[in-house]
Amino acid sequence: MSALRKLYAVACCLLALFVAPAMAQPQGRLVVSTLQSTSFAGSKIGISPVRNLTVYLPPRYAEPGKRFFVLYFLNYFFEDHREPFASHGAKALLDKAMAVGVIGDVIVVTADFTTPAGSSWYVNSPATGNWEDFMVRELVPHIDATYRTLATRDSRGIAGDGPGAYGAIRFGMRHPEIFGAVYGMQPVASGPNIQPTHSRPNFERMARATSLDDLRDDGFSLIFTSIYQAFSPNPNRPPLFFDPPARRVDGRIVVDSDRTASFKQGFALTALLPAYADNLKSLRGFKFDWGRQDTLVDHVYGAQAFSNLLAEYGVPHEAEEHGGGFRDRHWGEQGRFYTDVLPFFARHLLFGPPATPTERVNAAHAKLRQAMLANDADARAMLYRADARSMPEYQPVLIGTRQIAAYHRAMRGRRRVTSYVPVASEVLELDDTLVEIGTFTIRWSDRTDEERGKYAHVWGVERDGSLRLKADTWGYFRPLADPAGFFTAIPEPSSSPIPLAAGDRSVGEFLRAHNDRDAEAVRTKDVEAKLVDYTDDAVFMPFAETPKRGMVEIRPYLTAYTAAGSGATFRDVRVWTLAFENHGAWVIEYPKFRVEWTAGGQSGTVKGGGIRLWQRQPDGSLKLHRQIGTHDYVVPAR
Repeated sequence: MSALRKLYAVACCLLALFVAPAMAQPQGRLVVSTLQSTSFAGSKIGISPVRNLTVYLPPRYAEPGKRFFVLYFLNYFFEDHREPFASHGAKALLDKAMAVGVIGDVIVVTADFTTPAGSSWYVNSPATGNWEDFMVRELVPHIDATYRTLATRDSRGIAGDGPGAYGAIRFGMRHPEIFGAVYGMQPVASGPNIQPTHSRPNFERMARATSLDDLRDDGFSLIFTSIYQAFSPNPNRPPLFFDPPARRVDGRIVVDSDRTASFKQGFALTALLPAYADNLKSLRGFKFDWGRQDTLVDHVYGAQAFSNLLAEYGVPHEAEEHGGGFRDRHWGEQGRFYTDVLPFFARHLLFGPPATPTERVNAAHAKLRQAMLANDADARAMLYRADARSMPEYQPVLIGTRQIAAYHRAMRGRRRVTSYVPVASEVLELDDTLVEIGTFTIRWSDRTDEERGKYAHVWGVERDGSLRLKADTWGYFRPLADPAGFFTAIPEPSSSPIPLAAGDRSVGEFLRAHNDRDAEAVRTKDVEAKLVDYTDDAVFMPFAETPKRGMVEIRPYLTAYTAAGSGATFRDVRVWTLAFENHGAWVIEYPKFRVEWTAGGQSGTVKGGGIRLWQRQPDGSLKLHRQIGTHDYVVPAR
């Protein structure tokens, strides 16, 4: 080839580099499907049990074996599962976000949460159906079973728009065991109003309506119908199925104070916050935003009030007031979904297997929760080591998976667990052991009220890195009305002395000496003798009470508790150690106690146990750092 032809060939190659089309951007795909639900059988407004879903699968979903974190997105009024992709270009935004590294590979799920009046508000209602149950008991498990998800709260986020933002925050409040991070785009109903809510709808038209169609041309009346159907429902009041909190009489509005109070208590996020602040504190991330130019100033005022109250309760969060109006800066490459929402979840959610102790415990507890909600006693027992100790409230200690399974089979025959929300407050790493302490909310099939309580889990690290329970205990914030219902006759283990290894003898001797002093302090009602055992930042979780944190709360509690028993005589007091684990800087003790008492001509026996976590002090001594106590049910003498 001549030099001229070679030069021409090189020039053509160089030119091709500049004019060749850019490589195509990797494309995700949308999967549209349905889910047959059981949550709407009681709906009075005709909600179909067949719910429509759209799932965005990222470009790399085709890679075998790879698992992905999940983002659930809740829509605005009257927007179904298709809307983010059909009207807002969400698929193109997600494709680009992953291509340029705004966020890692993510599955995005939208579902149809609409009602004929606009929105379900994501709550259970006898008028519209059980939308909260649909989300947490059906949709999330369905997605985890159908797609290759990272099925843990640390890899699962939820976001929403308007009423969807309200729903996202509400799910974060009530279900932090499912959603690890929350973002609300311009939430409505976040806080108190400037304009009274009863001034918005037309109560005369509502009273005259023969069907929902009579309100179709009145936006506020239609939207407030959806609100009242969710938060003031009356399934026996057709055609709108709610109790109005106000009515118009002789040209003026007359407000029903009781109905309004009930409505407000369950609706505004500021009203819900006191009960769920600790749940929000457990989130990996929490943010919401709003537009300063929103013409409905109640949205601005409510969001500011909600942020201020979150700060009052010590809830970590991000709250941003931007320069836009209502929903005018949400979509497009300059919209907040792309510039703020996706980067937020990129920062706060876990994109791989659990790594930190807290993440590993969250994943293990998620399996325990799944077994509880399935009411599968054998699956639950498999999460324990063969020699584990379990100490439920009212039940003497259970040893080994056989006894643990037998106990939960007996409980399953009496009541089913229908809801369980654990919130870990701390996870302590003790070499090959992780100690998880937290609170929980539980509901059973045989009662309507929720119960709240506290728990301690001692997780052992297996050879493969997985976690199994070495011990657990839990109790409630108040005495339960039917303690016998939480007891089943299983032989108690022997309380014979523990054979100690040489390195453990000093710890065993210390615990025996302490237990003797503890028994004497109970017998003599010596509060100060008990108080010297605790670290200054100890947490004491007594029977039928909320946790007491630090000496500022422990001292007055033990003082009042002792004073309440001043008229009793304790004939026999025994405190002993069933077993303990020596972790050097920490000691985990499994204590038991038995007290025989007389008072006012009556007598009885109190028994119980729990878990104590002792912390080694700089001088080598041990002090109580965490303690949770339970009482056994004592079978009445015949």
